[in-house]
Amino acid sequence: MNVEELVKREYRRMALGTDRLCDCDFAHDNGENPILTDICQHYVTNFKEMKAKGMGLMLFGGTGAGKTYAAAEIVIALTDAGYHCMYTSLLKIYTRLSTLYGEGRQAYLDKICSQDLLVLDEYGSEGENNNQTALYIINACYEKNIPLIVTSHYHKESLANTRNPQRLTALSRLWERCACVQVHVPQSRRYMVREQLDRTEKLLRGPGPYYEEPERFTEPCEEYRKPKQMKLIK
Repeated sequence: MNVEELVKREYRRMALGTDRLCDCDFAHDNGENPILTDICQHYVTNFKEMKAKGMGLMLFGGTGAGKTYAAAEIVIALTDAGYHCMYTSLLKIYTRLSTLYGEGRQAYLDKICSQDLLVLDEYGSEGENNNQTALYIINACYEKNIPLIVTSHYHKESLANTRNPQRLTALSRLWERCACVQVHVPQSRRYMVREQLDRTEKLLRGPGPYYEEPERFTEPCEEYRKPKQMKLIK
């Protein structure tokens, strides 16, 4: 890897906050979800217009649907093009804020709300606490026309099923500026997960003669719990 590639990877790492996602780009996309990939490519191509209007994406889907990869490949493409992006989650933001005080907290929030693009991964998993902070961040991005890409494994209606006014206000801001996309888990991904589980079960089961099927298994101490019959002594 030459110096130019090392510098590019470091910029990716800074934007994503981890090395794990640095290769989640269009070049390594396996094409399992061509519709989602096409949406991401068009978003990057038209980002100048998207940024001017503060328009983003909200990706809904179950685990393994490819939401994280899609958001990461957008961040990577824009970072490589020279834009300042941040990939994070509200849970990470809350954790970081809990270690900061006074001006440090405000400086961190200002950094978050000064990007060309902000990604909030796994929205909704942070729970109902700290909704005031979430609303502050989303409102700041709304006012500054900073595009947001939000991923969530909750359905749109599930997120709206709350009585918290701050959560509802934040959602209304997001839905006004984000195109909502339902992402389905690819069939190949389901097969892969099933195969991995089958392999794990076989490793745990083993070929030994001492293995018992779960339905025939009894606790070792179960016999001692049964009432014993007293033998009559003659």
